Formats: sequence, structure tokens, C-alpha cells
Amino acid sequence: MTFRELLNARALPSRELLILISHHLGLDQAEIYRDLDAELPPAALRLIQRDVQKRQAGWPLQYLTGRAWFWSLPLEVGRGVLVPRPETETLVEVACRRAPAGGMLADIGTGSGAILAAIAVERPDLRLLGVERSPLALRYAERNLEGRADVLLGDLCAPLVEMQDVIVANLPYVRLDEYAALPADVRREPRLALVSGQDGLAAIRRLVREAPQHLKPCGWLMLEVGAGQSVKVAELLTQRGFEEIFRQEDLGGIERVVGGRWPCAPN
Repeated sequence: MTFRELLNARALPSRELLILISHHLGLDQAEIYRDLDAELPPAALRLIQRDVQKRQAGWPLQYLTGRAWFWSLPLEVGRGVLVPRPETETLVEVACRRAPAGGMLADIGTGSGAILAAIAVERPDLRLLGVERSPLALRYAERNLEGRADVLLGDLCAPLVEMQDVIVANLPYVRLDEYAALPADVRREPRLALVSGQDGLAAIRRLVREAPQHLKPCGWLMLEVGAGQSVKVAELLTQRGFEEIFRQEDLGGIERVVGGRWPCAPN
């Protein structure tokens, strides 16, 4: 079978087929298009056809290639870790802008380490720490961070010893009744990283409650939230005693990040 025949078969969208071909043959897309009538090596064709079947069955494309791109960084991903998404880059932007020079920043529920890897590129002055409760996801974070941040196994803020200038988190925020309607490939990702109680805010609510015990005076807590959750999360922060509450839209116009500052002096 030639490249042209494989693409014309339309077993998957052309973009996804090109990614799989590139992955298995080590070719860029320009090379594929320059020689569309070349025969695929039989071994590579079998691997591509296997992955086509998996993709049709709902496997995330990133799990098939073992790679996801975030903040223009290639990250290793696979079963057991959440695939990083472009909207999370909003949290990176806000954290980089507000973190004090030379400060300490902790990412709670770090998953693949995507947030910390991006922040490490933009703010090498910061001391970075990740916390993750899944041992499997933690191993991905360790490989992706390559020593640029310490990573600890544990639940929310429990492993934190030192006080932080900034705590960021992309915690699960899908409502329980929304899970069944998610796309098949999303449901292949760890449910633990997606669903958070009846209203989707169980994990966020816990972190808002715990974070002040681990923040320095004037420290920031910044949270990624789902569509329609920003007002409620802002209320949670206000009720807990945070000040300077803000809500930041992502590129799609959704209020994606909600944050607040812990008081600089006791009230």
C-alpha cells in the first residue's frame, strides 16, 4: 500500500493518519507528500493499521504516539495520565506573570508535569515542585521534567513542607453526570483526573480549604476551572478569605483560570 492509498482510504482524518505515519516512519509531512506513491514498509503498515483500529475504538491519538505537545514542548504521555490541553496554557501564562522573582511554586495534581515544564522554560528563577497522587502519572512527570522540578507522591497539599509563594492546580472538574457524555477518547484517560463529585468542584473545594496553610503571606492560589464554574470558584475563594480575586479567559473566551491572593498581613 502506498501513502496515497492509505490516505485516500480515509480510515481516519488525514491529519491523524499523517501523525501516525510520521510517528512510525520518522518522516515529516513534507517528506510524505513529496513521495505519495512510495510503498509503505510492511512492518510499518501493520503498526499503522493497528493504531488506526485503536483510534477508531476511541484511543487518544497521543496515547498511540506516546507524545503530546504543550507550550511547544514535546511531552511523554500514555495510559494512566491526562493528556495536556491547550486551554491549560492560560494557567501557565497567569502563573508566570504573577509569581514573584525567585519564588516557590507548587503544582498540585501535576499529572504529566506539563504545567511545570512550561513554567520552567519561562521562569527559570522559580523553585518548582509538583505533587501527584497517581504513581503512574508521577513517573511521566519525572521523565518530562528531567530534574527541573521536584515531584512528590501525595494527595493535594499533604506532601508540602515549605511555604509557597504560588500554588497552581488543574484538578479534575467534570461533574459526575457529565462523564458518560464525554468523547470516547477522553473517557480512555484516567477518570481520577477528570471527575470530581456531583458538581465537579469536590477537589477544588478541598484545595481552597487547605491551600492557605501552605501559602506565604501575599501568596497566590490559581486554579483551572471548567466552563461555567468560574463564578462559583471565585465565591469559594472569597469565602475562604482570599483577596484580589480574578477570573481569566482562555483563547476561546471561557473563564478558565480563577485565582486569589492570601492576605499579606493578618486581618
